[in-house]
Amino acid sequence: MMVQPLTPDEPRTIGRYRVLGVLGSGGMGRVLLGAGPDGRLLAIKQVHAHLLNQRGYRARFQREVSASTRVSGAFTAPVVDFDVDGETPWLASVFVIGMPLNRAIEECGPLPVPAVRALAAGLAVALADIHRAGLVHRDLKPANVLLTADGPRVIDFGIAYMMENPGGLTETGSTLGSPAFMSPEQTLGESVTAASDMFALGSVLATAASGTNPFQAASLAYTLFQIAHGASDLDTVPAELRSLIEPCLYKDPNHRPTPAQLLAALGRQPEGPAPWPDSIRDAIEWQRREFAGIASDPNATLVGSRASRSTMPSRAGDASDSRRKVAWLGVAGLLAIVALVAGVLTWKHSESSAQAQPGPGTALSTLRAADMCAWLREALSGSVPAESGWDADPKNWTVSSSYTWGCDAGSGAQRMIVHAGETTALIRETAGKVGGFTMLGTEGSGNVGCDRGVNLADGQQVWGITVNLANAQNCDFAVHVIERLLATRTTPPKRVDPASLAEVDVCAIVPRATLDSAIGPLSQTPPLATAHSCHWDGSATLEVHTQLVDLAAMRLDAGVELANGKTVFPRTSKLTSTCEFIYVHRTVADRQEIVEVQVAGTNGAREQYCDTARSILNSLIGQLPKTN
Repeated sequence: MMVQPLTPDEPRTIGRYRVLGVLGSGGMGRVLLGAGPDGRLLAIKQVHAHLLNQRGYRARFQREVSASTRVSGAFTAPVVDFDVDGETPWLASVFVIGMPLNRAIEECGPLPVPAVRALAAGLAVALADIHRAGLVHRDLKPANVLLTADGPRVIDFGIAYMMENPGGLTETGSTLGSPAFMSPEQTLGESVTAASDMFALGSVLATAASGTNPFQAASLAYTLFQIAHGASDLDTVPAELRSLIEPCLYKDPNHRPTPAQLLAALGRQPEGPAPWPDSIRDAIEWQRREFAGIASDPNATLVGSRASRSTMPSRAGDASDSRRKVAWLGVAGLLAIVALVAGVLTWKHSESSAQAQPGPGTALSTLRAADMCAWLREALSGSVPAESGWDADPKNWTVSSSYTWGCDAGSGAQRMIVHAGETTALIRETAGKVGGFTMLGTEGSGNVGCDRGVNLADGQQVWGITVNLANAQNCDFAVHVIERLLATRTTPPKRVDPASLAEVDVCAIVPRATLDSAIGPLSQTPPLATAHSCHWDGSATLEVHTQLVDLAAMRLDAGVELANGKTVFPRTSKLTSTCEFIYVHRTVADRQEIVEVQVAGTNGAREQYCDTARSILNSLIGQLPKTN
């Protein structure tokens, strides 16, 4: 992707800066390439003008400006100017020449040990600066780290927030952060502190050292579950780095190191240029040369890549084909990624708007009652594309229930996880359509595969059908699966298991009198619900889930007996703002069906919240299906 030209009617200046072109654009705004009076190149973020009339967007931009200007340090991209009160607010940061860490890993492979140690030291210093300013970044991930000639830079403060207001949720249901690099407390909607950034740092370092996220699973839902409850997979991380990374990934935030402690463990780093591999240094240098002189042209109004494959840098005698390929990807890829300096593509529109639903509506109760694996096999019968790599007969696939009673299917080396009625909040809109619905999706590489989905809910709700493919070369088969499921979504085959929690509408059996007296009064229906969860916000937040889990993988304290004689297990936690209990309904094979109740709010109120959670479970358990 090249820097795009301005349209004829667009202004050529913003404040005192010349605008040279458009670096990138997303649903929330765009990033422009600008030049200052002194010739410095800048990345200028603008919010789309039409969004400023919507509740909270100007205030959100003002918070980002406030966060960005509070941080200064050698390993962050400094803000040089801004205007938050104008007709179209903007924020100008120094344009950083560098290669995003995610692209470096993707194109050059895992970093060698010295490079990971340098990365750890630079990011620890950056986080120390951020935390010293009273902020938590909350979205540290490889795409928000630039590898520059003299070290890493942390960018994008779009969702950073002050420590005095550290909640993981800023708006109903708006969990902030990038799923694979969230901390356990973010995935659970708990309070977020500086220790959350250290967990993200551990995930970033493990990914840089091995090429694989330590919690990566076949779907976003499984990845979040692994972060909250599973062990980190550091088997492919070099042994000499594990003792540095593992403490950052402790589930208990109180046990994670601070940036200063990590720096002490790393020791003094060698002086001089950053020890990146030659392929990365070549790409950075080539990018620097491509931009040299752009700002000095007083007539420049747009910038395009002037390079061709024949102009690629190579050093006689030691430049391999793969290194030339990396350099070629440099401008095509680096320019595409540099919009992340301002992070406009990471913003999430949390106020979902209602959209017209094509064809007949789909009731959440219908999806809750569906036998997902039977539905998948039936929908794909006779229509499996030969090029998909899947067995043509779905009856030959291996299938099992996911932790929210979706379908985990496999065929040879292929794997797919399908959910219906679960949240679609973690995947963003794409430009495509499927079955008349807006396509949602994210893409990874290698074993990460891709996610595709559609939102079937009305209004503010965000649930629908999602498909995750692993080991897939593209997402075509995921789209095909969604098309087939949409065609039969009103009459899927039903589950036959009256004792299961799968068909329980947990929102309907929450005792409202208890709920209203504890954190209410509340709306009659929960503001956020899926097939197996509901969420209420009042003086505290209540979340109730039903799940199919491996209880042995969860950290639980000793059981507590309720007034009705049933035993519940508190989730192990040192947080004083949250209380969470789990009730085991029954065991199915080697897993357990559970009801999970979490109440969260202000620090120091844990015992009060525990009383509420126990009261809710005490009433709720009697309304569950009989198991004998």
